[in-house]
This record gives sequence, C-alpha cells and structure tokens, in this order.
Amino acid sequence: MSTRTTGSTLLVCVGRGLLAADAPTDNVGNAFVQLDVAHTYTLWPSSGTALYACEQARGMAGHLVTVPKPKVTDETTLCAVEITGGGSVRDVRWREVLSGQPLTSASVTTTGPALLVAWWWGDAGVDLDKTAVPDNGFTVIDSVLAAGALVQCAVAVRQVSAADTYNVTWASTPQQGAQLWLVAVQAA
Repeated sequence: MSTRTTGSTLLVCVGRGLLAADAPTDNVGNAFVQLDVAHTYTLWPSSGTALYACEQARGMAGHLVTVPKPKVTDETTLCAVEITGGGSVRDVRWREVLSGQPLTSASVTTTGPALLVAWWWGDAGVDLDKTAVPDNGFTVIDSVLAAGALVQCAVAVRQVSAADTYNVTWASTPQQGAQLWLVAVQAA
C-alpha cells in the first residue's frame, strides 16, 4: 500500500486460525503496540483476533505490513487502516456476540471529533460467501468475505463531529456470531 511519509496513525487488526502473540511488523520500522489483549473465539478456541496501533507512523509507497504465521498453512487475515493526519487512540473496545443475538459492538466514548474504525470478524465455518453490513452511519472500506479457509473480516469507518458514546450493529449472512472491535481515534 502507499502511506503518507509521516504523521499517520496505523491500526492493524489480525484474525488467525491459530492465535499467536506476534505483533505486526513493516518495512519502514514502525513499532506496533497491542491494544487490549488477543481474544479467542468461543466456537474456535484456538483461533482469535488481536488489534495493534502505531501512532505517528512513518510510511512510503510500497509500504508492507506483515504478521508471522505460527504455521505456514494457518488461516490468517490482516487488515491495516491508515488514518491520515494521525491522532491518538482515545478508546478501544472488543466484544464477542454469539449467533442469534444482535451483533452490536461495545461502545466507545469520544471527547470531541473522532474517526471511528469498526471490525467485524465472523465465526461461521468456511462454507458459503458471507456478508457484513454495519449501521449507525458506518461505511465498509474493505472486506474479506469469500468462502474458503480464511478468517472472514469486514472493516468500516465513521467520522463523528462531537463528543459522545458510539457503537455499531452489524447484519450478516449466513446467521453467525462475531468478534467486534471498535476504536475511536482523535486528533492530537
């Protein structure tokens, strides 16, 4: 990807078939710190997700972000989001919701304008293509929802202009549960 040479905040969320503690690295030398802890799926107890951030990141054309795989054949999905203009992670929340319940994230609180970034990591098996659609003004910016041996993911964003408490509810097919991350990034 191409990222700004200075001043951005990078958020990297990783879903793994075999949950591991390795943080992402990149070809620019940025240091990523883990936000919260890695969380396993209730239905897939060796699998899970983790979230990392780098504030005031360096960037470049041809910027590569990678994460080690504990096993070469592991299902691993990495999602990197660049917040141009940077900012500080103000609040981060994780929640797992099992199938049959509304897929509503935990709420984040802002003290002013912020960019909200939400991840949906579904817990369905490898069969069938999936869908994941957020509400509350969020727009999906990328997704990996095809059938196959992968960790399905969708990421959405929403710019908010005022201090408040925010969440997002996802609608997905087939019916399934999900791990839900929500992050608020505010200007420094």
